[in-house]
Amino acid sequence: MVQVLDMPTPKGRDLMERLVFRGIVFNMSWEDPEMDRQAFRLTPDDTVISISSAGCNPLNFLCQNPRQLISIDGNPAQNAILELKLAAIAKLDHATFFDIFAARNPSVVTKVYRPLLRPLLSQKSRDFWDKNLWMAHRGLYNFGRMGLAARIVRFVMPRLGLKRHRIEEFFEMRSLAEQETFFNEYAAPKLWGPFTERLCKSRWFMYLCGVHPRQLKLVDGRHDIYEYVKERLNYAFTKVPIYDNYFLSVVVTGRFRGNRVPPYLLEENFETLRSNLDRVQVVNGWLGPFLDTQPEKSISKFNLLDIFDWMTPEMFEATLKSVLRAATPGATMIYRSGSYQLDPPASILRHVERHDDLAKRLLAQDRSATYGSFYVLTVKSRPNGRE
Repeated sequence: MVQVLDMPTPKGRDLMERLVFRGIVFNMSWEDPEMDRQAFRLTPDDTVISISSAGCNPLNFLCQNPRQLISIDGNPAQNAILELKLAAIAKLDHATFFDIFAARNPSVVTKVYRPLLRPLLSQKSRDFWDKNLWMAHRGLYNFGRMGLAARIVRFVMPRLGLKRHRIEEFFEMRSLAEQETFFNEYAAPKLWGPFTERLCKSRWFMYLCGVHPRQLKLVDGRHDIYEYVKERLNYAFTKVPIYDNYFLSVVVTGRFRGNRVPPYLLEENFETLRSNLDRVQVVNGWLGPFLDTQPEKSISKFNLLDIFDWMTPEMFEATLKSVLRAATPGATMIYRSGSYQLDPPASILRHVERHDDLAKRLLAQDRSATYGSFYVLTVKSRPNGRE
């Protein structure tokens, strides 16, 4: 069964981080799994470590049959979502699992939580869901910091003149040309203006969207946050097919559409997930200190999300040194940034090979509209992560 490990929590988090990044922040993961699949090309010999976020990323990897999956997060509430999903995979049929986590009939969770799911949770996750099951009951995608931000978006859009029935039509379009014409002629003139600019420039709204204070300073200082959001969304709405963009559908319409969902929610992957549950370890803790406890050359795939945007340059370098120490020769690491450029430190670059062409090609198909850059690196040889 799933193993859960609690690491000591490092001190020194500033007040703003403690206030904003506790409880559920991310009710779904915002990394496009197709990008990760193509970057990693997992095999049955791979050991994968991933930041948990809302559990979507690690479960999408588990669908691909890695030898071992480690999911780590410094926020126990994010791991509580993952643990609830893992317990549901173990004990429920796919239809019920889908009702809860695709939010088609989420109230069913109340009937199954205590008899079936709660006994499989760690004590921290039991305590969390004993108090907060109402969020899952009412649909996770409406709650957490990002859920509140999405509800604000859905409240604002009609007031900008964007009619719901036209938005529904947009998400069913199958032609990229038709999609681009619709957005540029109907949506963009209403969407981009003084009110949206004020909303984007509100640091509290950005915090609700899951933007860490350091990340906001990084992006806004380099690119101007309004212009950045405008560019990213314009690209996603006009250059990437909208039909299967479940990320933007959840935010803009409040729901997944049909079976256009993350891979882990698909019925075809359900039995694979269930059969692989004993390969999963969930860690409450920070990445660097955890990696320092692992054997050298023990992990072959590292999914690091945008954690380096949250770090000082010294923490960025130290964490990558911990990655190198734990990495097998030829290991792949991927990370993202809100900034258009966040290169690895020079001390790391001599140990890795960059795959910038692949990274740019994959970023061009990103459905989430969240990140300005994507990095794919492989370890050249046995590095000394401590040098």
